[in-house]
Amino acid sequence: MAFKSIRSRLTAWYVTLLGAILVIFSIFLDYFLSKRLYESVDNSLAVSATVVATSARMRYRSPVPGLDQIFEEFLEVRNLNKFYRIYDGSGNVGSRSSNINASQFPLSEVAYADALKGNNTYETFLVDGKHPIRVITMPIIIEKKLANLVQVGTSLDAVQGTLKNLRILLFAAVPSVLVLAALFARFMARRALKPISKIIQTARNIGKGRELSQRMPVLKIQDELGQLTLTFNEMMDRLENSFVQMRQFSSDASHELRTPLTVLKGQNELVLSKPRELEEYQDVIVSNLEEINYMSKVLEDLFILSKSDENQILLNCKRMDLRDLVDEVCKHAEVLAGEKDIRIIIACLESVKINGDEVRLRQMIWNILHNGIKYTQLRGELKVSLRDEGEFALLSIQDTGIGIPKNDLPSIFNRFYRVDKARSRDEGGSGLGLSICKYIAEAHKGRIDVESKLSVGSCFKIRIPTLGGAK
Repeated sequence: MAFKSIRSRLTAWYVTLLGAILVIFSIFLDYFLSKRLYESVDNSLAVSATVVATSARMRYRSPVPGLDQIFEEFLEVRNLNKFYRIYDGSGNVGSRSSNINASQFPLSEVAYADALKGNNTYETFLVDGKHPIRVITMPIIIEKKLANLVQVGTSLDAVQGTLKNLRILLFAAVPSVLVLAALFARFMARRALKPISKIIQTARNIGKGRELSQRMPVLKIQDELGQLTLTFNEMMDRLENSFVQMRQFSSDASHELRTPLTVLKGQNELVLSKPRELEEYQDVIVSNLEEINYMSKVLEDLFILSKSDENQILLNCKRMDLRDLVDEVCKHAEVLAGEKDIRIIIACLESVKINGDEVRLRQMIWNILHNGIKYTQLRGELKVSLRDEGEFALLSIQDTGIGIPKNDLPSIFNRFYRVDKARSRDEGGSGLGLSICKYIAEAHKGRIDVESKLSVGSCFKIRIPTLGGAK
């Protein structure tokens, strides 16, 4: 529960990583500094032993003159800071400094064996159980024989004191640095994640239905959080539009179905209010069937659109010539157009190969032609053309109808949208045909556009990718 929030986890990860780095750094620092200090001590002992060995070669039997003065001039005798001893070839002490005696640590067998081989030996001893000393044993070889052994030692109290102080410093510094790093990391994590907290609160407010129009303030710095804010606002724009469209859709759908239901109810109540003639009953039944057919059409279109919203409509696409389909649909439309003395003119039909669903494309073309016939006056005309534009097949259907106002053009593909609602209802339109046409065109990776002028007519242009242009 303590690490439930991202802020706490980020802080914990940061402090853990920093702690591991500091511990590893401290271990390496202690190791390399210790190694360096001991190497410095060994080098100093080697230089001092060389000086003593040079003096010993002068074959003084008594303590070498000047050595005690050199040691005692710079170092106090009692501190055991430095000392020397000179052994003869048999391992007996011939000369030594006055600040230490042979009984405190004897010549080791290892050092004597190495000396016989002509090798220097470095050893560490503990004097009086508390004073560590470092000793070098250097052989003096004359005529391939061991003439003397020189030992020079120095106290390690200063070295170990330095290392002890370093370890105390590290033990104190590392936890302090981690505490400060944890506080700093928590502060920075809180500041960095503050926009996320605002997004969470905004999402909660929206989830409770308070303010659907609420948006996050866009950050000046366009980092990952800035991109998240922009994405969230874009998502909320689409969500709000979806809610608006859903409410409008529900309102329009209920209105579309309420009208025929009201007509059905009124006519049935009227015909049942008193005995009627057979012809009156027949008229009511015919009217009822018209309303039922209208509601069936609306429900069928709604079903198609609802499935399209959920991407549940699977297109049965196959290779086909769009010219044959357009020609066939135009011949069927001529029957309907003949009732209003409207001519359907085939201006140009080029052969265009596409990959499409014949049933859905037929439905789209029929809807456009049917609308053109419905809103074109008597003795008008519809001009149909199909051209191969290489990447797309362009199908144009132009009528000489009443036209569409400029302000209504962007909305005609919306569901239940009608330019003239009263006239559309009389014509039996549900306001969903063009929405279905748009879906079919886009499902084929194409598009549908419209150009229109009042009292002049409208031109619908449908572009479907060709087999040559599709990728």
